[in-house]
Amino acid sequence: MEVNMLTCLYNEGTEYTVIRSWSATAIWLALSTFSLCAFLIIARLIMKKLNKMTDKMSRKTSNLQIELLRALIVQTVIPIFLSFLPSVICLLSPAFNLDLGRPINYVEVIALGAFAFCDPVAIVICLPVFRKRVMCREKQSKPDNVPRTVEIL
Repeated sequence: MEVNMLTCLYNEGTEYTVIRSWSATAIWLALSTFSLCAFLIIARLIMKKLNKMTDKMSRKTSNLQIELLRALIVQTVIPIFLSFLPSVICLLSPAFNLDLGRPINYVEVIALGAFAFCDPVAIVICLPVFRKRVMCREKQSKPDNVPRTVEIL
C-alpha cells in the first residue's frame, strides 16, 4: 500500500495474485458493461414514453424533451469514447501481451484533454437554442409596420 497506483498482474506473480487480478478486471468490466447497457435501455424506454406522450403535450414541449434527451445521450457517449475506451485498452493490453508502448499514453492524455473541449461543444451543437445563440443566427422577422402596396387591376 506504499505505492501510488495499484495494477493488475495477469501473467507474472503468485497464483493468488493472478486470480485476484483477473477477478478484479472481470468485475470491473462487468460493472461497466452493465451500466452502459442500463443507460441504453433506459434511454430507449424514455424515447418510447416521449413518443407516446406527444398527443398529451404540446409539440414544442415534446420536441424540447427529445432534444434534451439527445443532448444527454451525447453527453454520455462522449466520455465513453474519449475517457473510458482508452482506459480499457490500456488496462487490457497487458492481459493479452500487447505492448502498445509509450504512444498509447500520449493518445490517452490527448483524449482526456479533448473531453473537456468536446463535451460543451457537442452540447452547443446538439441543442438548437444554444446553436442559434452561438452561431448568431437569430430569426430576423420583418416588422409589421411595413407599408404594403396593393395593385388593383
